Amino acid sequence: MARALNALYVGVLNALAAAAGLTFALTAILITVNVVLRAVYGRSLFGLFDAIEYALMAATFLAAPWVLARNAHVTVDIALIALPPNARRRVAQAGNLFAAVLAATFFWFALEATLASFARGSTVRTSFVFPEWWALSVMPAAMFLMAIEFVLRYWRGTGPDRVGTGL
Repeated sequence: MARALNALYVGVLNALAAAAGLTFALTAILITVNVVLRAVYGRSLFGLFDAIEYALMAATFLAAPWVLARNAHVTVDIALIALPPNARRRVAQAGNLFAAVLAATFFWFALEATLASFARGSTVRTSFVFPEWWALSVMPAAMFLMAIEFVLRYWRGTGPDRVGTGL
């Protein structure tokens, strides 16, 4: 059962990372196409920059749990490296626990905001009109997965010297 849950969890992280990667790639391609269209025809793709704005926000949130699981995030560890190994592990463990609480708190507030937006029927009105909760929904999903990852890092003893889930 634990292996099946871990495989599901890793699969979800990988799928979200792939979606984020595809979003970043499409963004680069569409910006290039837009520049060419503007240079050659004097016209650009309608609503492209609004779409890119929301796509980049979503992709960043979708990729964050995967990046954390791979221990590939940016860290400032100058003070941590100066500590002896046992103290370094304890500080890393305390950091994982603190970060799990923060991620769970962010999850709760992001979920409340998303549900409130859904209940109110709020919309985003830019070049497109769409339900606001669509844009907000990536935040609670990402924060939930990050809270899980920080708990797993705490449980596994993942610190500055060890990689997370080994994706």
